[in-house]
Amino acid sequence: MGIFSFISEFSGFSGNAVAIDLGTCNTLIAVHGAGVVLNEATAVAVSPGDEHIVPAVGNEALEMSGRTPSGIVLRYPFRDGVIADYSLAEYMIRDFFRRALKKANHIYTPPRVLLCVPACVTDVERRAVCEAVRHAGAREVLVADEIMAACVGSGLPYSEPVGSFVVDVGGGTSDAAVIVLDGIAVQKSIRMGGTGIDRCIVNYVRRQYNLIIGTCTAEQLKKKLTPNGKERHELTGLNLETGLPRKIEVTNAEIQECIRPGISEITELVRDVLSVTPPELASDVMKSGITLCGGGAYLCDLPEAISAACGIHVKLSPAPTECVALGALELLNNMRRGKGVKLIEEEREA
Repeated sequence: MGIFSFISEFSGFSGNAVAIDLGTCNTLIAVHGAGVVLNEATAVAVSPGDEHIVPAVGNEALEMSGRTPSGIVLRYPFRDGVIADYSLAEYMIRDFFRRALKKANHIYTPPRVLLCVPACVTDVERRAVCEAVRHAGAREVLVADEIMAACVGSGLPYSEPVGSFVVDVGGGTSDAAVIVLDGIAVQKSIRMGGTGIDRCIVNYVRRQYNLIIGTCTAEQLKKKLTPNGKERHELTGLNLETGLPRKIEVTNAEIQECIRPGISEITELVRDVLSVTPPELASDVMKSGITLCGGGAYLCDLPEAISAACGIHVKLSPAPTECVALGALELLNNMRRGKGVKLIEEEREA
């Protein structure tokens, strides 16, 4: 089925239309007529003896990790924007589809899906994700650039002859782009995001304090950081020498310092995109500023770091964590009206 015949059929379709932001850390699903109905951890709990036994997925899996007598193991099917475990990814997506449609009070039928992907994924990686979504029960799979969906969901004038600069900092990747007249004028993507920042913290604590902490602990600490704060944060982990639990205190300042390399990678990404932006569009960006979205938008000091590095005002999207899913849903709704065709591609089965 070609993209135009799909649109013709879609326009008169009253079934399930779903937009999915399949992130490294969190997955959001928006359903036509209901908005964002699901926001779950991109995680699966599996039995240590048989990974085909899946007690829980999503937030429930995250809560079970390390807290069950049977030693449930937590798995993350996606890493840095691509599939790390195909079978678990398929199982998780199928479960998310059913839950999302139930929350939207829709009778379950195989949904038509618009999937958002970061620019840094290869064609092979993109096909693998689309294949997992299709095998999880999707009737058709369409693909849109994640950064375009973020722009649409942030309420920026993506169809007008005015350049909009968007930075989407997700769990595994960060994208930056200038968007104008329904198209991406300049774009770059890197495999650095929230999980990369978490790894900076884990590695620092291991190296500096001889203590092993998990990525969940690192993420919780990251969220507690405050600009120019003098707080001390308590951490509990395993002593590398004894293997026994141990508590330490770290300062706000030292954790800010240890995540600086990750923040620098993201600010350098923004500078690189600005350096190749045409002068007319750069002038638009100077006036309208840079819009920051994704879960990483809340990262302490990131907006200030980007603004200082580029000399441009940085503002948060109205809904930083939901803008990709909301934007993808708006693109689907535009398709029903015969608009925004060139923003979406059909992913055919290989």
